[in-house]
Amino acid sequence: MEVNQNVVHATVGGGLHPSYTSSKYTGSCDNYQHIEVYMEPTERTPLLPSGRSSTSETSSTSATVLLSPAIYTKECINWRTIGLLLMFISGLVMATYLLWQQTIAVPYNGYKLNLIRHDIWSGAYLHDIAQLEANKVVNVYITHTASDECSENCASLLHGLQRAHIGELPFNFLLAGDCETYEARGWQYVSSFAELPQSSSLVLAFVGEFSQWLPSMCQLQMAQALLWESQRRLKLQPGYQLYVLRNVSRSARDADALHRQLQRWPFYAGQLEVN
Repeated sequence: MEVNQNVVHATVGGGLHPSYTSSKYTGSCDNYQHIEVYMEPTERTPLLPSGRSSTSETSSTSATVLLSPAIYTKECINWRTIGLLLMFISGLVMATYLLWQQTIAVPYNGYKLNLIRHDIWSGAYLHDIAQLEANKVVNVYITHTASDECSENCASLLHGLQRAHIGELPFNFLLAGDCETYEARGWQYVSSFAELPQSSSLVLAFVGEFSQWLPSMCQLQMAQALLWESQRRLKLQPGYQLYVLRNVSRSARDADALHRQLQRWPFYAGQLEVN
């Protein structure tokens, strides 16, 4: 590739030999060959501005027309700018696509989640507990506390369960009869059920005894709202598997009524019995 850059020095009124300077571009933005060419005073060129002759040599002025190397430097920078712009557009398109995928993967079920954070209702210490790996959480286990139920002041009932357990309860979330969801270990920490794949599992518990009768409608709706919110926050992977967790050391029919209900839910995959 060869591009000439021209610099013309000319006197107005004659008397001096004007010079025509050419820089030969050899392919690099910084590499030019300097060439000088002399031009007769009577020659006219469109590169020179029109001027009026002067009778005095001392008052003669010189005009210079310069095509700067910055033109070629600018062209080189433009290619870099275009490359960066294309990279930015590609990233924006990918981010939009992922957001769209996330939105269509989790259809809203219409239930509102009332979530009470752990630091509001519980004083149990959690920081020594292993953490969940959110991008690997593919299992949901649902059980019950097999305790008294509550329709108000449920935090007091849960405090009593904590004292009996000596520490934080083994569940990630508790679904109480006051239509509130209480965060225990939450989306951050693993449950304490050794029989489960802990790092990839969430454990939800309905507060009460549900071997013979079902949780209230608002509790069931809270559970579905929590599953939806977990996916929206990317704390639960799409296509997860849902299991009913039954403690057969309490009774062979532990959580039977709850089990029958959850068999109708999407992603139901079976039951797991623990002691």
